[in-house]
Amino acid sequence: MADILNITGLGRLEIIETYVYYDQPVLFSCQSAAGHLYLVVATDKNDERETWLYVGVSAERLNLIRSGAIDLHDAFAEPEDGFLLQEIIPYDDQIQPRMEPIQPDQISEDMLPVPGECLDLEIEALSMLSDAEEIAKSSRN
Repeated sequence: MADILNITGLGRLEIIETYVYYDQPVLFSCQSAAGHLYLVVATDKNDERETWLYVGVSAERLNLIRSGAIDLHDAFAEPEDGFLLQEIIPYDDQIQPRMEPIQPDQISEDMLPVPGECLDLEIEALSMLSDAEEIAKSSRN
């Protein structure tokens, strides 16, 4: 996985921060070319495919997740938009990856981070997120 991802249905995504890395990023935040923010986690890997969950987040919510005010389980189990995206990437190059919207109640608990597991970054809110939020607010006025 590179710092720039091309995801079916989401387009080009740039990784903002990697929170957990194991041979590749497995928990990270990213942003689309259009400015949409996502928190992403690897949920399943077997001999045939990898499965990933993407949850759209606002800049404010991402900063709350980063600070530990919202745990990782709830970040995925209680999405702001009411749904998540599940990406299934087969290892067989003949089969196309697929992205599908799913409801939180369609996700088994073993696919989610453990309840109470939090990020606790001792750094300021991402300034680019704060700036993006301010720009969005001023463009509405």
